[in-house]
Amino acid sequence: METGKNILEIKNLHTYFFTDSGVVKSVDGVDIELREGTTLGIVGESGSGKSVTALSVMGLLMGTTGKIVEGEILLDGQDITKLSDEERRKIRGNKISMIFQEPMTSLNPVMKIGDQIVEAIRMHQDKSKEEARKMTIEILKKTGLPRVERLVDEYPFQLSGGQRQRVMIAMALVCNPRILIADEPTTALDVTIQAQIIDLMNHLQKEIGTSILFITHDLGVVAETCDDVVVMYCGRVVEKGNVYDIFDHTAHPYTEGLLNSIPKLGEHVEELDSIPGNVPNPKYMPKGCKFAPRCPYATERCQEEEPGFFDLGNGHLSRCWRCEK
Repeated sequence: METGKNILEIKNLHTYFFTDSGVVKSVDGVDIELREGTTLGIVGESGSGKSVTALSVMGLLMGTTGKIVEGEILLDGQDITKLSDEERRKIRGNKISMIFQEPMTSLNPVMKIGDQIVEAIRMHQDKSKEEARKMTIEILKKTGLPRVERLVDEYPFQLSGGQRQRVMIAMALVCNPRILIADEPTTALDVTIQAQIIDLMNHLQKEIGTSILFITHDLGVVAETCDDVVVMYCGRVVEKGNVYDIFDHTAHPYTEGLLNSIPKLGEHVEELDSIPGNVPNPKYMPKGCKFAPRCPYATERCQEEEPGFFDLGNGHLSRCWRCEK
């Protein structure tokens, strides 16, 4: 896919949670660019800051102890962190939409499916109830759901997990957003339904032209669907580049560990490779490189000094001393 202009730029983002036991630096200086019409994959273990980055973009930290303490989030060049809550509400669901991890808890259990999507349409567009209901039926049909005319009058508990996820995708895309954030949208689904959901998102992206920020643990999905990849660890980006460079010219030991842990078709192994140790507690980060305690290549310098980014060409960046020339 040709390089388009950056529709979303996250610059030096710091999102901290202020708790009774101390400050948790969940996102600590993140820079991410999403090109128009492309899919950007954000990968990393749980606790690496992926979802908090997404919630920061959406402005969904209200009511939590979380706060953006520094940085910019530019949507078409406009810093949306400077907008009021009311202005953010107009953007959310209209210019930027999000599919959450668990559709059962994301849908209102006491509202009919159709009413929830109609409400989303009428919040952002000047449509009558009848027009909004017609749009609802049309978008639900695009997701491949059966008997849509009846389904709009059903409640979430009457649908399967895969059907609820399709409803969430329909709700997210009904206003033709510029950006869709998909936060592990297939985690709770079986493998067959996962493949269908990913195909659906790719199809709707081509049809509507939406740019996608795809947050996932699954590097197999990333290889199949993404144009660019950002690898996060301990609230920071440790490697980023196009999907070919990340997979074929892996530069950071953490990315290497993630790739080695993927089972390979046709290979018989007694035990899958895994990265030793755990993600450190964000309140007690190690000195130097944050990955050094788990890294097989770590040197004394890694333990003492934290590396910056090294440019490997073609937009491929890695935060590792081994990349120093």
